[in-house]
Amino acid sequence: MISANKLEALILAAGYSSRFNFKDRRFNKYLLELNNSNILGYIIAGMIKTGIEKITIVTSKILPERQKYRKKILKSIAHSSIDYKNFELIIIENKNPKRENGYSLSLGLSTISSEYTLLSMADHIFSKNVFSKLIKSYKKKDILLATDPMYNKGYYDKDDATKVYGEKNLISKIGKGLNNYNRLDMGVFLLKTKDIKKICKKLESGLHKFGVTDVINTALKSDLSVGYYDFPNTIWLDIDDRRNYRQLKRLFNKTSSLHPFGLVPTNHIAYNTKTTEVNNY
Repeated sequence: MISANKLEALILAAGYSSRFNFKDRRFNKYLLELNNSNILGYIIAGMIKTGIEKITIVTSKILPERQKYRKKILKSIAHSSIDYKNFELIIIENKNPKRENGYSLSLGLSTISSEYTLLSMADHIFSKNVFSKLIKSYKKKDILLATDPMYNKGYYDKDDATKVYGEKNLISKIGKGLNNYNRLDMGVFLLKTKDIKKICKKLESGLHKFGVTDVINTALKSDLSVGYYDFPNTIWLDIDDRRNYRQLKRLFNKTSSLHPFGLVPTNHIAYNTKTTEVNNY
């Protein structure tokens, strides 16, 4: 098991949110309201609750008012029972998001100094703290992926999800186009930073566009150990469009018994954050 305070977290948030057709194209779906906060706020709060002390966010265009953007991110941290006073927040601007989220991963890993990295997408919400459980379940893998064995129907969008085929806790295939699969990728990973950083740099030099799935497939071809950990009783959503967002609001409303990452909203959260901006990419 890895100690949470000895690893850093990375959130990929550089997408275009194109399926939402926002009038203001600078607005991102991860800032959509959810209870007392927003989608990104709950993801950050879930990481802090786990014990993470350093979080890096890779975003697309940062608003010209950089200070305003930073304050918006800090204010988005969910109002929860967390009482955590010090964590470091690094904000990286991906100036070329058309290169897809594998490139964002490469940019983000360049700032990571810990042996392991907790990776999350910026638009996935869970009914339990999958971050904590994944860290506690880690056993000597180069990549450990949170997966859904599809016991509960009706929440996830199977057609749009990334499919996984795995047996005995090891993944052999992953991709959106798999016909033979037995799990779904939930968008949360534990990575060995050094090894995955090398793969990202290799792909970055040879491809203009590449995704996180390409990174995992390259790891498989390189005979790295790619494992999975099932979350059969966790309700989760990938917020890709307005239909998903309406479903999110129905499932995780203020009167629901379900709470994002298991965090019950309260009136405040204490934070004192060191923030760094990296934008020379």
